[in-house]
Amino acid sequence: MKLIKQHDYVGQRVVLDGRNFVECRFTNCVLVLEGEALFQMDRCQIADDCRFGVEGGAKVCLDALKLMLYGGGWLSQVADAVLNKTREAPRFVQKNPGQG
Repeated sequence: MKLIKQHDYVGQRVVLDGRNFVECRFTNCVLVLEGEALFQMDRCQIADDCRFGVEGGAKVCLDALKLMLYGGGWLSQVADAVLNKTREAPRFVQKNPGQG
């Protein structure tokens, strides 16, 4: 994973995949998840004017889940189970003491 530390992004399209952002600031940016690799953010500041985009394989996966979820029947139950599972914290993320 590529480490990016203390970088200011302003008005940019920033692909998140495969990067570890530490103490970075994002202002008026589009943060893009393409689904090629995981990413991490640690002590970053993301301004309210930033947007999130999903493209490539990540978009295909989300679109497939949406079709399954609203298609009804067994596939709807599978999609619902997958979405519920995403609410669980990843194993590699450690919460700070006192964090909910």
